[in-house]
Amino acid sequence: MMQGALVELAASLPAPHVIYDRAGFSPYLSRYYLKNGPTMPDGSHPFAADGTPKEGILDPDRPYAVFLHRFHRGDDEPELHSHPWEWGVSLILSGGYLEERRRGAPERGGSVIVRTVRPGHVNVLRAHDYHRVTLLGASGTETWSLFLAGPRTGADWGFWNRSTGRLLPWREFIREKRISPFGGA
Repeated sequence: MMQGALVELAASLPAPHVIYDRAGFSPYLSRYYLKNGPTMPDGSHPFAADGTPKEGILDPDRPYAVFLHRFHRGDDEPELHSHPWEWGVSLILSGGYLEERRRGAPERGGSVIVRTVRPGHVNVLRAHDYHRVTLLGASGTETWSLFLAGPRTGADWGFWNRSTGRLLPWREFIREKRISPFGGA
């Protein structure tokens, strides 16, 4: 019932920013900006109907932003990722996920804990937190959350490899992981 109401609500909102897998084929997350989202210099909506950002998009500094997140699937990579905000608070509205989260400093090895995050749960993330999510339920079950993001950090987000302890900025990580159309990396 909640999922149906969220789908209906989302249909009434401007086109979201759709974040795709690293190959660019499968939607991972649709982000609907409810407050303090990016803009265009001419005031038009910053995303095309397919969810891609338009050229010239402006992402202003802001004290916070509010998103409605629609997870289409969980994370592909075994690596854990961080976020580019000083803090974030997520309220799970429907669906849910298993979260793997790093505990401890990476230079000391860190450890990973796993917990279940269900509807009604609040998940707090800071810029130095690394995590990954696997959606609960059968394939095709989506998870929706209301996400409050604090100001952007000076650093960008990245990925942490739990086996090697290696930290990589996201652009470098994607470049290394990018799949070529011929099957090689």
